[in-house]
Amino acid sequence: MKFNNLKIGQRLGLGFGAVLLLLLLLTAVAFNAVTSATAGQKRLLEMNRLVKLADDWVASTQLNVTRVMSMAKSANHPEVESYFKPLMAQTTERINELQKELETAIGSEQGKALLADIGARRKEYIEVRKTYFDALKAADPAAAAMLTEKLLPAAQRYIGTMQELQKHEHALLAQEVEQSSAALSSQMGFIVVLSCAALAVGVLVAWRAARSVSVPVAGAVRAARAVADGDLTQPLVVDRGDELGQLQQALADMKTSLVSTVSQVRDASDSINVASREIVSGNHDLSARTEQAAS
Repeated sequence: MKFNNLKIGQRLGLGFGAVLLLLLLLTAVAFNAVTSATAGQKRLLEMNRLVKLADDWVASTQLNVTRVMSMAKSANHPEVESYFKPLMAQTTERINELQKELETAIGSEQGKALLADIGARRKEYIEVRKTYFDALKAADPAAAAMLTEKLLPAAQRYIGTMQELQKHEHALLAQEVEQSSAALSSQMGFIVVLSCAALAVGVLVAWRAARSVSVPVAGAVRAARAVADGDLTQPLVVDRGDELGQLQQALADMKTSLVSTVSQVRDASDSINVASREIVSGNHDLSARTEQAAS
């Protein structure tokens, strides 16, 4: 079906329907983008919380290990032990809380594997630490070598596995930030494309709607003006099937009717002229015969 054969209301309805459809799609995409961004923000907040927990866990453990090493270097001097022991107990309680929270929150396979490794390293470290301090209390000569050969390496392995988990959580957070930024950029680009498409369709619909009305109306005005000026020779083509086409057809019918009326008037006028001439000619003949008869 030709576009010009559609009713004006139908054309406007199709055009603005397309614009509204694009706007609806744009709204759906924007809503999806907001929903995804909200979900991404929640994930980022949770992952950032895990990173902070891991950082706090590593820092607290390092603090206690440093205290243990200070006590070991002092040969477990009573004053040093009495100073650090309550602090270590308090920090150990915090370490246990952080570990439980991390074990509950971490869901990745690599994270769980690292937690299991950390548990094993912690158990090893605690056993070596107990053995060392027992030997130190017993004044065992092997305690000095045990510090550098066993306790310090066990502590380093323990802290090292914790730092691996710390790096893993930081990497996951960075990856999530990158993915969220890429997804948001992609969605924003799609929204911009849809917005431009909606704008282009709106401009095209407005231009087509205005032109489909203004051009035929201007033609109809010219035809009506020509008829009003008495010019019935201008052709009037009906090339549409809408309301403006009906207007063109009405003007064409009007012009045809006027041409027929003018033709009828002209024929009648010619007939009157012929009859008048015949009457005048008959009167002259009658006058001539009357004059002849009188003479």
